[in-house]
Amino acid sequence: MNPYKQLGGQTLIYGLGNIVPKVLNYAILTFYYTRRFSVEDFGVITELYAYISILLVILTYGMETGLFKFSTAGNNKKQAFHTSVVSVIATSIIFLVFVIAGKQSISQWIGYSGNPEYIAYMGGILSADAVGAVIFAKLRIENKVKRFALLKIINVLITIVIVLFFLEAMPRMYIISETDFYRMKLEDIGVGYVLISNLLASLIILILLLKEFLPDRLSINFGLLRKILMYSLPLMAAGLAGMFNEAIDRILLKNLVEAPLRPLYELGIYGANYRIAVLMTLFVQMFRYAAEPFFFNYMKFKDAKVIYADVMKYFTIFMMIVFLTVTLYIDIFKYFIDPKHHEGLKIVPVVLFANILLGMLFNVNMWYKLTGKTVYGVIITGIGAIVTIILNVIFIPKFSYVACAWTHVVCNLVMLSLTYYTGQKFYKIRYNVGKILMYTGLGIGIFCLAKFLRTDNIFVNIFEGTLFIGIYIYYCNGKENLINIFAGRNDGSKN
Repeated sequence: MNPYKQLGGQTLIYGLGNIVPKVLNYAILTFYYTRRFSVEDFGVITELYAYISILLVILTYGMETGLFKFSTAGNNKKQAFHTSVVSVIATSIIFLVFVIAGKQSISQWIGYSGNPEYIAYMGGILSADAVGAVIFAKLRIENKVKRFALLKIINVLITIVIVLFFLEAMPRMYIISETDFYRMKLEDIGVGYVLISNLLASLIILILLLKEFLPDRLSINFGLLRKILMYSLPLMAAGLAGMFNEAIDRILLKNLVEAPLRPLYELGIYGANYRIAVLMTLFVQMFRYAAEPFFFNYMKFKDAKVIYADVMKYFTIFMMIVFLTVTLYIDIFKYFIDPKHHEGLKIVPVVLFANILLGMLFNVNMWYKLTGKTVYGVIITGIGAIVTIILNVIFIPKFSYVACAWTHVVCNLVMLSLTYYTGQKFYKIRYNVGKILMYTGLGIGIFCLAKFLRTDNIFVNIFEGTLFIGIYIYYCNGKENLINIFAGRNDGSKN
């Protein structure tokens, strides 16, 4: 079987489970939120979801990747899943109890003392999503990609319906809106409805996922759990540092912005424009879902390293196509967010390039997952976290959210370089660095040229953008024969 066609096909299918719901999320919810709420309120949403992103890594503690490892290494798949899911269920329940008990203190600590209910909602979301993440990993292992995609889409659709009900339909329903209970308890929840809707959607999806193990009697193998934890906990530390690098700037931005700038306003502008780069994030995410089991399954083949090197090269090309699509069609993509946020559009190309580096990093860091030397992931991402904190602390007071965007670039570049050079020592893969740099540089050069030629006429800009993207695709296809490779007519490589 053509491995590139297989990976490309699985990436597209997983894309349905990520692109469709994320497009619905960003095209509808981001479009709606940036118009429904003030810039400051959108800043609140941005910060709260930064906390959720970081804490979710802790609550899953590497169990997803651990499940991949111990389900493809001659172990009993069912036993590995049962052990993983029971462990995560137990820790999620304990976490939820502590969060609810301490919601008042936690809300004061993060600056939302007037809204302790936010903490309870977040705790519920995190607990439900942590358990769901392990079950979704099981679907990926079993290649149930259609069910995976369907449930991801249903999740967002439910969220959209509930949000619109709370914020649009309910205030217009006379039988509800004219009651004293609504005026006293429900009318001013505002941003809280975003969290409530997310919580309800997560719980509904978790119920739908229960059929993945309800017929079986759940049990836990403590010997196997010990092995999984020894493998997974370093990955959790690495993942935590990685998510820390990704999300901590939202938290620091709120606390480091100096007068006369308004912290939540700056955070709202940053969060909205960061979301325009969603297509790049989506591509990385859908690739990760498909590539992680793919890499583990192919490691037993003698040409595995050749395949891994080719994947990195092709991945870079497709990432640059996404980069050019978003930046050269920015006159269209900017309307994902309300015009009151457009002052931050200058960071979009920077964030996109940071995500290109992040995608490359995911390709390169597979070496320590495949070899089990996950401690290197902890060390390298820890260095990245230190870089993130230092640069943000130094430059946020001077440059606000622009510093956050460029810090992502520097941090990801540092981690990519360290991971690559360390990997060449322990699991040498002959990446074609020259071609990778060439395709990246060509894409950046085209972007710079298009920006220089940019006019005030949206139709001229779109025409030029289409022409430049076509030139890039034509050139790359001519060099790499991409259409034939991914259509399955050619399984060779030009690495």
